[in-house]
Amino acid sequence: MQDDFDLVVRGALVVAEHDIEVMDVGVAGERIAALAAPGTLRATRTIEAPPGGVLVPGGIDTHTHIAWPIADGVRGLDDFGSATRAAAVSGTTTVIDFVPATTGPLLAAAEARLEEAATSAIDYTFHPVLTRMTPERLREIAGLVDAGLASFKIYTTYDDRLDDGEIRAVMETIAQAGGLAGFHAENHAILERAKTAVLAGAGAAIEGFPGSRPGSAESAAIGLVTHFARELGAPVFVYHVSGGDALSAIESARESGVQVQAETCIHYLVLDDGVYSRPDAWKYVITPPVRGRDDQLRLWDALRAGVLGSVASDHCAYGLEHKLPGVGDFTLLPPGAPGLDARIPMLWQHGVTEGRLDLRQFAEVSATGPARTFGLYPCKGAIRVGADADLVLWDPARAWTWPVWERGWGSDYEPYEGMGGAGLPVLTLSRGRIVARDGRFEGDEAAGRFVPQRIDTQVWPR
Repeated sequence: MQDDFDLVVRGALVVAEHDIEVMDVGVAGERIAALAAPGTLRATRTIEAPPGGVLVPGGIDTHTHIAWPIADGVRGLDDFGSATRAAAVSGTTTVIDFVPATTGPLLAAAEARLEEAATSAIDYTFHPVLTRMTPERLREIAGLVDAGLASFKIYTTYDDRLDDGEIRAVMETIAQAGGLAGFHAENHAILERAKTAVLAGAGAAIEGFPGSRPGSAESAAIGLVTHFARELGAPVFVYHVSGGDALSAIESARESGVQVQAETCIHYLVLDDGVYSRPDAWKYVITPPVRGRDDQLRLWDALRAGVLGSVASDHCAYGLEHKLPGVGDFTLLPPGAPGLDARIPMLWQHGVTEGRLDLRQFAEVSATGPARTFGLYPCKGAIRVGADADLVLWDPARAWTWPVWERGWGSDYEPYEGMGGAGLPVLTLSRGRIVARDGRFEGDEAAGRFVPQRIDTQVWPR
């Protein structure tokens, strides 16, 4: 008897696009070909789910900095091969990284980044970073959108920030090209005054770091960019929302009709500002900073309510060599932390296991929401016939203490060390290929593909 499918995952509770029930999932080639009653599909290869196993769409990390240029001649301690292998083991099947800022042609910078990503084990796409706006630079944006690099990152602080007029102009240009303007949204002037006040009072000890970047800086910047979005009829995205002030600004903009999507990051959901009193507080110099418990609770509420559409890692593989020289002065510490491998297990534990998210909400913020926001849906982000077979099989009962897996890549320190939980991926498929099983990478090391983005706000949640 001829087998109908290349692979069948059998006996799992499947979090499909429209149903959650125990069923078989049939894979033919790279795509999901059938969803059927348990035991009804035949395949060349059958994978039985563990007792209580749950099958979810492969995770999409909307914010990573792999092999990132930290300073002139200095990069993060990973590459696309090592980082994406770790991502696959931990349940992520697509990463959205960045094309670093450049003074040269944007398309050339994007092509160079695509070459770097050729060693990726899972699929990938990019947000180009836009700085130093000129008429020539604005004219390049349409070409990037046409090439499938349709979401962008713009800074409202740091040396590469754009001024208000440049922000308005670039938002208009991106919207006209069919792209999505995204922002690191903190008001620079508020940050500078706050930092000056902290340094004058308590000095540069890390304990004072959160006060140097108040939540009001986020809400002020979000207010500005969503004001322009409303005026221009343009969609807008906000990176790494850290707490209540930013959420209030986003909610206000939505109530006035602005099409705004936003992410938070796993560190804001599982850590609070008590980390800045720890001996290893240097690990948590992240911008915006980790905030208080009330902010954390509001973020969980926003995920459940759909105010936030995704949970990212904001991963950057810093090492002790980058961090330790600044442990006595937060102004000397490069902001950021590793977390690409921790994101999905931490989200499962603190979301699903602890009852903050149901399975539908977990799939939404880890996969479906990111796919819809960044133009990867319907091929990515959902278990549905015709979609890419990006699938992750979970054993909800499997207990762990972090770090779970031996890290053969990247950072030599761990922000989540010692945290515990239950629920781990036991199988990861990327476009129908087994890429990880039981904590080990099994796939082809350079089989990932570039996925073009086609932004469609019609599929955004309303």
